Amino acid sequence: MAELVEQTTGHAVSVWGSVYGMPLGTVSWTTQVTGFVDAAAQSQKLAENPEWLARVSKAGEQGLFIPGSWEDGLARVIHAAGDAGPMMYASTTMGTPAPGMAMQALEWGTQMADHVASATGNQVTLCTSNYGTATGSMIFFMGFDSAESVDATQETLMSDSTYMEAMGKTAELFLPDGQRTLTQRLN
Repeated sequence: MAELVEQTTGHAVSVWGSVYGMPLGTVSWTTQVTGFVDAAAQSQKLAENPEWLARVSKAGEQGLFIPGSWEDGLARVIHAAGDAGPMMYASTTMGTPAPGMAMQALEWGTQMADHVASATGNQVTLCTSNYGTATGSMIFFMGFDSAESVDATQETLMSDSTYMEAMGKTAELFLPDGQRTLTQRLN
């Protein structure tokens, strides 16, 4: 499916499988677009591709997708820190800024992205969610080149006093609705 989307739209697609924090067997696809106009144009190309429509229909008939389980989201990149490298795993951390704290949360998030990227060597991207279940949330994406890198990053951050002190500020900046997931790249 990802290859067909890439051929149809001209956009690279990454396929991810759930490891932690999502229902077992969850598969997600990610791509980058310049904005909603670009996303809508890509969706239209797919809607006009008979092979795409046939594959989606067949997958539904075979029970490969749970009816009503498809969900899209659109996030805006606010800040990226660190060098992009090969990603075999990705963590996604989401949180909703507390009322009246959006600007302070964005400032904190930008500083945290810079610090975590510097401390771990991983790329960290800070986004805001424009559409989807996390609308209004801030989203941190962090890529890892291996399972060992996932563990090493956790060890580094848990022993980093600057990180731990900054994490203590989340109670005043964010609602207690945070979620963290780990996915593995499948393509």
